[in-house]
Amino acid sequence: CKQYPMKQEKVMENIYVFDDGVIRGFIEMNGTQLSKIYVDSFFQSQGVGDALIRYATEEFGADNLWALEKNKRGISFYQNHGFQVTGRKRLEENTTEYLVKLER
Repeated sequence: CKQYPMKQEKVMENIYVFDDGVIRGFIEMNGTQLSKIYVDSFFQSQGVGDALIRYATEEFGADNLWALEKNKRGISFYQNHGFQVTGRKRLEENTTEYLVKLER
């Protein structure tokens, strides 16, 4: 993973990209919270997400995240990487969808 900080765009400050010549996905960290993880659909199920979440936990001590409650595949992925559903949930901003909290 590489970090691509941009001087004037604060949003890029905590983004780490899986890049081996082609950007395949990224994570965004907020302290020890894994705020975002994204893998391009073309590269899913090829180990990119695994590499990104391992990087987040090993390099930044990622120990919590929020996931869409209906995203069963994502929740299973996080559980396979040591995260457990806590029972806490909240509405995602500007939607009627619930997010669930997962922690390591």
